[in-house]
Amino acid sequence: MATTKITNPELFDLGSLDTALKLPSGTTAERPTSPSTGEWRYNTTTNLVEFWDGGAWRELQSENLPPIPSENFNVVLYTGTGSAQSITGVGFKPDMVWIKDRIQAYSHNITDTTRGTSKQIFPNSSNAQDTTYTNRVTSFDADGFTIGNDNYVNTNGNTFVAWCWKANGGTTSSNTDGNITSTVQVNEQAGFSIIQYTSPSSPSSSTDRVGHGLGTTPAMVIVKRTDGVEDWYIWHKELGGGGSGALNKFLRFNTDAQATASNLFNTVNSTVVNLSYTSTGNLQNIAYAFAEVEGFSKFGSYTGNGSTNGPIVETGFEPAFIMFKQTNDIANWCIVDNKRSTTNPRNKTLRANSDASEATVGSTQLVVDFLSNGFQLKQAGGNNVNGGTFIYIAFASDPSAAPVLADSFANKLYTGTGVDGLAVTGLGFQPSMVWIKNRGLVRDHNLADIVQGVSREITPNTTEAQENRSVTSFDSDGFTLDSASGNYNANGDNYVAWNWKANPIPNINTDGTIQSIAAANQAAGFSIVSYTGDGTSGSTVGHNLGTTPEVVIYKRLDATASWIFKSTLLNTDDYLALNLTDQVFSDSGVFWNGTAPTSTVFTLGNSASVNTSSANYIAYCFASISGFSKFGTYTGNGSTQSITGLGFQPNWVLIKEMSASESWRVFDSARGATKRLFPNTNSAESTAADSLTAFDSDGFSLGSSAGVNQNTQTYIYMAFKENPTP
Repeated sequence: MATTKITNPELFDLGSLDTALKLPSGTTAERPTSPSTGEWRYNTTTNLVEFWDGGAWRELQSENLPPIPSENFNVVLYTGTGSAQSITGVGFKPDMVWIKDRIQAYSHNITDTTRGTSKQIFPNSSNAQDTTYTNRVTSFDADGFTIGNDNYVNTNGNTFVAWCWKANGGTTSSNTDGNITSTVQVNEQAGFSIIQYTSPSSPSSSTDRVGHGLGTTPAMVIVKRTDGVEDWYIWHKELGGGGSGALNKFLRFNTDAQATASNLFNTVNSTVVNLSYTSTGNLQNIAYAFAEVEGFSKFGSYTGNGSTNGPIVETGFEPAFIMFKQTNDIANWCIVDNKRSTTNPRNKTLRANSDASEATVGSTQLVVDFLSNGFQLKQAGGNNVNGGTFIYIAFASDPSAAPVLADSFANKLYTGTGVDGLAVTGLGFQPSMVWIKNRGLVRDHNLADIVQGVSREITPNTTEAQENRSVTSFDSDGFTLDSASGNYNANGDNYVAWNWKANPIPNINTDGTIQSIAAANQAAGFSIVSYTGDGTSGSTVGHNLGTTPEVVIYKRLDATASWIFKSTLLNTDDYLALNLTDQVFSDSGVFWNGTAPTSTVFTLGNSASVNTSSANYIAYCFASISGFSKFGTYTGNGSTQSITGLGFQPNWVLIKEMSASESWRVFDSARGATKRLFPNTNSAESTAADSLTAFDSDGFSLGSSAGVNQNTQTYIYMAFKENPTP
């Protein structure tokens, strides 16, 4: 048959078509027997476009895109009923299911489609595979799995977690890459294979090799003998070795022991892995091999620093599951995930080496923040022991959606109960920064945010360092408080809370010379930024706003220091202090180093208030957003006047006289326009008829009070609107 060679691309212009180009299609079994390099087809078995690269069929998706996390790994929670039930919501047919009762001290259970249903192995035990319990996992289904009535997986009323991985739908193949023939099923795109094999009658740690089918070098291999008592053996790329004859270390799931030096895994490469035992041969074994896949999985290490501002680890994705193990000392295998702990800090842990029930926080447990591209350790001990060497295994979740403008700010009035666990609701969103003030008594302000973390707060009216108290969780419709202080939860006292929304999943930001953690709501022009100072003038910090901030408010967390209020509305070398009444100071470059912020970073001087070496800081960044927020200045007239041009009716206004000494003032629509609070003092709420008098459709009106409208004096303001129209 004659063919036409197209030499002019314009002859093949499909731009005008309102349909799609149809490729030849067929199953994997129907692939051409003698393809030419560059041939393309649609594979109806895998539902992927593939091409022949001259030696193999390659999937277009696996060549260019990471796997969709929720189609290859997922965490599901369920409640036991004591009767057979189907567990759904996995999103795919799982090939490995790892189940743990969260309430009782029952063993972990792993079942996979290679060995088949009702065959369990137990990470916390060296026991052989158990086949006597036929009513645990009874089938692997299209969207999950079915369980029988066994208490270990289905105790009535108990809650369970199941971690689920996809391999190849239970379809296995014979692999002869090593001298030991293995049975494998592989999800090459997600870097996961299940390997079943029989060790030889005379095992040799130097020559025995088993093919894993991944097509790339694994980052971790987990091995368990199934026909007898034997430890779990685990090789992780950060333990060393893997090259032919190279001495390496291995770990065991069923113990908290540190890594052991051995040549057990002396070969790990793109086709085979050494998986031999030193005991008598003809042993039945199962192995799980994982390759690192960009955007989906990460296998790495870090060194603990013993601080609540612990190591920041970049994975390139938002985690759904992380397992940790210290390798140079006795320590538990700790597992956290995004379903048992839905918000930071992720503090609900299970131990792979123990049948213990789920624990929340504690000296031997794990506290970690999940970030949009990694994680940060937030506990001084546990999995952040100073000088400790740790490995981790992380799998991705589908990325969280970025916050939108709607419901980005709200005022909230509430009455304290004095009881730990007071839930303040009715905001309509999950807040990321909560600023609380007792209205009726002389009490400090309290400001908490998701980047500082729960139960940590700072006080705008003082120079005090960060303290451990106040907001214990940021909830979907508000926040929860402890009962430690009359500042925010005394029985019968009246309070106001001002609430801003950012992304609940912060981001590791490397835009500046100093790495930062930033939780941003770009749609609302707001970000919360934490960083560690380096003491160097001219250092920069990424803020994640996506636009130039007009206001940045700084507070040192680990020592006493003033609140520094910087704004592009002031001269670059000028600043105000939120905790002081003073007029504008000149900083001579010690805060912004004489450099205005940009759309990506702000610059630091070497002041102790913003940039002492190894000190910890928080910064709140704001940019005006049409219809939602506005920051500006005006000149007082000593009489009455309306400040217009905001473009919306505000619900919250902060005002400070800049050219004379005067308190900061906050007004909000929930308390009423004439009621004022003072961020720089712990004073109770007061009413002034000649101060801010009304919230108008395009701004706010002022009386003749010197604090807001003294003749010829200049003022700066920040204004926000509740429920803006996007």
